Amino acid sequence: MARLSAREVGLAVALGGIGFVLTLREFVLFLNGLTPLTGLLVYYLILFAVIFTLSRLDLVIFGFKIRSVAQTVGVTLVTFAFFITVNWTTPYIQYVSTGSMNGASPIFYQSEDGVIYYLWSFLLPGNVEVLRILTYVVSPVLLALLGGMLISRKVTLRGA
Repeated sequence: MARLSAREVGLAVALGGIGFVLTLREFVLFLNGLTPLTGLLVYYLILFAVIFTLSRLDLVIFGFKIRSVAQTVGVTLVTFAFFITVNWTTPYIQYVSTGSMNGASPIFYQSEDGVIYYLWSFLLPGNVEVLRILTYVVSPVLLALLGGMLISRKVTLRGA
């Protein structure tokens, strides 16, 4: 039987602690007062900090060791692109599932796809099908490509 290392147990305990803090009533109410964009920024600051910290502890993803901030940003972008495709938390989803774009908590839209839909609808208000394609198809492709280039060091960030 495989034994867990102290690092693995520490990671599990840390994740439990993060889950406890991020579901405190005060934090949820704080998020509820934010726009989709600012709420997602808070979410991604937390995600980036966790990925960065774990990379400093020799995190390996699919046999790939993260060695730079640029690669951390790349992994974050690919993660972001993935979650756009699987979250289904946009006004489009609200409309399709309930017939109305009203009634959802702002927290519902503080997700990857919620923010991308929010930004596209701000830039190009109108047709929900066009917004759906821009949100769930075009954006993940572009973000994953940029993330992949950062991970593979085909592009770099200044100072990273």
